[in-house]
Amino acid sequence: MSSKPLISFETLAEGHPYFFDTEDAPDWNVEFGNNRPIHLEIGFGTGNFLIEMAVREPQCNFVGMDFYHKGIRRVVTRVDKLLIKNIRIVYGDAREKVPALFKDGQLGGAFINFPDPWPKKRHAKRRLLKPQFIRTLSEKLVPGGIVRVATDDEPYAMEMLSYFEGEPSLKNKIAPAVFAENREDTPRTKYEKYFINAGEKIYYLDFIKE
Repeated sequence: MSSKPLISFETLAEGHPYFFDTEDAPDWNVEFGNNRPIHLEIGFGTGNFLIEMAVREPQCNFVGMDFYHKGIRRVVTRVDKLLIKNIRIVYGDAREKVPALFKDGQLGGAFINFPDPWPKKRHAKRRLLKPQFIRTLSEKLVPGGIVRVATDDEPYAMEMLSYFEGEPSLKNKIAPAVFAENREDTPRTKYEKYFINAGEKIYYLDFIKE
């Protein structure tokens, strides 16, 4: 049996109800039809984590944000096929879209799994998690909301840690430890499974809004 063809990006842009390519903040309660907590995943890739979280936690709403056209099309096609009602997909750069599309204190949590470390020195400025963006994420969180990050790249992990620790509104949830050794309460991403199977160390950061 052939798989369902991918929705075209043009069709999405023309008004698919689960897809947003906009500079204006939606009324998320209207879009989801409820006022349940909203959780954001930035850079959802294949969408496995996003979809499994939405299935596991039907009492929450999930927004996935990415700028990879084919990945977006695949995820929306899967969401349609699986009849998942608590996911919405946003196209664009998180540095622009997060401040534009969410009000302060609107997010219950944010997930950033294996962000691109841009390992070459001349590309380091492209890294997503810089102090200003971390402050923006914190502003969008409800009190008690958590930013959860995973990376296999030790230098980037240490850099991100320093930035998170420098944000006064956030506290390391696992203190006095620095990084969590594992994460059992969320699905494993494709990269996470790969690195675990390869015996690589993964650095988990969990910072909570005070």
